[in-house]
Amino acid sequence: MKIETEINDGDRRLLAEAIDGFVPAKVIDIHAHVVEPTGYAPTTLGTHLDGRTISPAHYFEAMELILPGGRLKDALFFPFPAREHDRAVINAWMYAENAKVTGSFRARGLAIAGPRDDPRAFAEAMADGRCVGLKPYHLYAGKGDTSQSALEEFTPEWMWRLCDQHGAILMIHLVRNEAVSDPGNLEALRRLSEKYPRCQVVLAHIARAFNHRTARGLRALADLPNIWVDTSAIAESEAIRTAIEVLGPGRVIFGTDYPISHVRGRCVTTGNQFQWIYPEDGKPTRMTLVGIESLLALRAACTDTGLKPAEVEKIFEGNAKAILAKFR
Repeated sequence: MKIETEINDGDRRLLAEAIDGFVPAKVIDIHAHVVEPTGYAPTTLGTHLDGRTISPAHYFEAMELILPGGRLKDALFFPFPAREHDRAVINAWMYAENAKVTGSFRARGLAIAGPRDDPRAFAEAMADGRCVGLKPYHLYAGKGDTSQSALEEFTPEWMWRLCDQHGAILMIHLVRNEAVSDPGNLEALRRLSEKYPRCQVVLAHIARAFNHRTARGLRALADLPNIWVDTSAIAESEAIRTAIEVLGPGRVIFGTDYPISHVRGRCVTTGNQFQWIYPEDGKPTRMTLVGIESLLALRAACTDTGLKPAEVEKIFEGNAKAILAKFR
C-alpha cells in the first residue's frame, strides 16, 4: 500500500461526484491517526507507515486532496495502534503536537489505552483537556490472535467509568466475526452504555460494518442515546444507510481514518465476511482512494434516505461539535 500525495484525473472526477453540492463548507473529522515512528517496535507498523511521521500538521495539509477548499476545520486524532509500542510516550507526543496546531484548525486527541494501563494518567489528561477520551484496541488484550476478543478484554470497565466521569469519548473498534451483530458484543455494549450513560461511545467504521450486513445489529442499540457511529473507511453505502435509518442522522459522524483514506483500494462485503482489495494485490488497478470511495458511499446513503442539507451538515459537523462540546 502507498499513501498518496497526489490525485489523478479519474480521482478528480469521482471526487467531484462525491462532494459537489453535498459536502458542506465546514467539516469535522472524528477519526484520524497520527504516527510517531520511534515509539513503535520494529516491523509493528505496516510498510505504508514504517518510518513515516504523521503529525496533525501533516494531516491538515494532506486532507486538501479529498476535502478541498478549506472545508476541514477540526479533527480528532489518536495514534495508530500496534502490538508493541510505548503508549505513554506516543500519547505525550500527540498531546504536544496537537498543542502546536494554530490558526483556523483545531486538533483534539484520544489517548490509546490498554486494559492494564494506569487510569490516573488518562484522568489527568482529560481533566486538563489534553485528551477528550480513550481509544482502546483489541491488540492490547494479550498475546496471540485477539480478533475474537470479548469487548471487556480490551475495553475494561475502568475505561467506561473514567469516560463517564468526564463525559468523554470511548472510541471502539469492535472485533469478532459478526462485529455489532455478535450477541456478546451487543450484551456488553448495552449493559455498559446503560451503566455509564455519560460515556460517549463511538463505534468506529459504522460499528466495524465493513461487511455491511453486520450493521443490522445496530437495531438492538438504537434506544441508547450515548452510542454513536463514525463513517471512517466505509465504502459500502448499505452500511451507512442502515446506520442512518436505525440511529438517525443525529448519531452518525463523519470520519476519514487518515492515512488509510489516502490509500488506493476499497473494502467490500463478500458472503458473511469482508475483503480489502488493493492495486498491489494484482486486483483491478484503476482504483481511487479509500477516502473518495467513502465519500461516495456516504453521499449515496444520504441520498437514498432522503436526508435534507441540514441533516447532512449534522453528519459532517454538528454531531461532532455536540459530542466534543464539553472539551473547549
